[in-house]
Amino acid sequence: MKFVYTLVLSTIVLALQAQDRRDYQWIMGVDQQVGPEFKSYMFDFNNRPITPELRDKGLGFDQNNVSISDREGRLLFYSNGCAIANRDHEIMENGEGINAGEFFDDFWFGGSCAIGYPGFQDILILEDPAIEKGYYVIHKRFERKNENSFDILNLTYSYVDLSVNSGLGVVVEKNIDFHTLESFLSSYLTAINKPNGEDWWVVNPGLDNKYYFFSIDNEGLQFSHTCDTDHLFNDRYSSAGGNAKFSPDGKYYAYFSEFDGLLLYNFDRELGTLSDLRKLPVKVDDNVSFATCEWSSDSRFLYLATSDSLWQVEVAYDNLEDGRVFIAEHNGVLDPISTRFFTSTLGPDCRIYIRPGSSTNSFHVINHPNEKGVACDLVQQGIRLPVTSEVGSFPNFPRFRVDEEDKCDPSLVSAFGEVVYYRRDLITYPNPVRDNLTIELPEGIGDGHIYVLDMQGQMVHSQEVSVLKGSLQMSMAQLPVGMYSVEYVPRENKERVVYTSRVSRGLGCTE
Repeated sequence: MKFVYTLVLSTIVLALQAQDRRDYQWIMGVDQQVGPEFKSYMFDFNNRPITPELRDKGLGFDQNNVSISDREGRLLFYSNGCAIANRDHEIMENGEGINAGEFFDDFWFGGSCAIGYPGFQDILILEDPAIEKGYYVIHKRFERKNENSFDILNLTYSYVDLSVNSGLGVVVEKNIDFHTLESFLSSYLTAINKPNGEDWWVVNPGLDNKYYFFSIDNEGLQFSHTCDTDHLFNDRYSSAGGNAKFSPDGKYYAYFSEFDGLLLYNFDRELGTLSDLRKLPVKVDDNVSFATCEWSSDSRFLYLATSDSLWQVEVAYDNLEDGRVFIAEHNGVLDPISTRFFTSTLGPDCRIYIRPGSSTNSFHVINHPNEKGVACDLVQQGIRLPVTSEVGSFPNFPRFRVDEEDKCDPSLVSAFGEVVYYRRDLITYPNPVRDNLTIELPEGIGDGHIYVLDMQGQMVHSQEVSVLKGSLQMSMAQLPVGMYSVEYVPRENKERVVYTSRVSRGLGCTE
């Protein structure tokens, strides 16, 4: 019996090790020009436990974000939409000038690539099935549509060859327009493997109410066909209003924006066709904002988020309203500014990550997306970041592991930081403070940790606290003049609460 158990366990371990890991490296962050050091970070899902890693060089991001690893999870290259960087976080040979043109050169920060290119779901990296170590980078460039506006008139690609420069690669083709339209919708660019596991379907909606399908196979990248949306897109509100996702099992295609609501189609991976549209509207206020959708790894549930609300939809229902469950409103927490829901993605660890649209110190996480209702365990501000995030998005990956039994690896353990549901006020004085800060500790919560963070999210001081009395003094004299966040996190934190105070460190006055 012991032999059988060992054999089964070994088989499971080998299966997990063989899992496709092309989406295991998330390159995040932005050079915020705060001091001499580049402040940025990345998520590496090869780590046990998963923790964000600081990096001191590479690209900054605004919205375009894409990366690709090999099947063992080793980073190959990535892009922020205006440059392509290699695995060493240096600009790849001929990798500058992606999406160059009038909009970027003259209107987007004077042609600076320091923070990347705009567009939330507008770039993809896909392996070329015809050429080993060849990769298509599909991207969308804003072009002048008329005297008063820019729009996406072409789908464009650049091509990377990783067989040269010791695997660091070279961009051999750049900014090649391969399909022209009066207007493609911004965002919604997505892809999925065909059933052979090598070729690709690439999909993007057009303002003419059609989904445009492109094929990448041994013949190269080419237009294939269109599918009617059975829905009217809006020139003002549909473009850049949400995102689109294939289900992990490859059987559904979901388009979601706050204005259009959910458009859910059955998808035929062999033919690349959409059918049997089911719609689910959402409440639209006077200020239509960005919305996001993402699937549970078992493809049973689709999560829909607007800026202030999150729903779970069980897609087996013919009437999707019958399968909709309200999960939560945004809790209103500022960290240090708005953390309202913005965009979401399913991680290789089976969790769904939701990020704000602003630069913040935390992300939200759905820990158990395959569970029905509130058992999915949404934790707002549940992921603490090592530095303040950029205003961009998560990497836009095609749907990997469609034909694998395990769509993700639930054994991955997250250790991003303290998990919190609620923030409560911490009493501190004097404020401004010159030397010693008095902290009134909450009653009855036991031992814990005090953290002091600067406005860039960097931890500048921490200490353990044994609660023997109602208050303590902490020296701030060693810190530069500025604003700080003082946080107290109880060691036993079943209620998932963190106590915070905003404190100004000043020079003070003397008589």
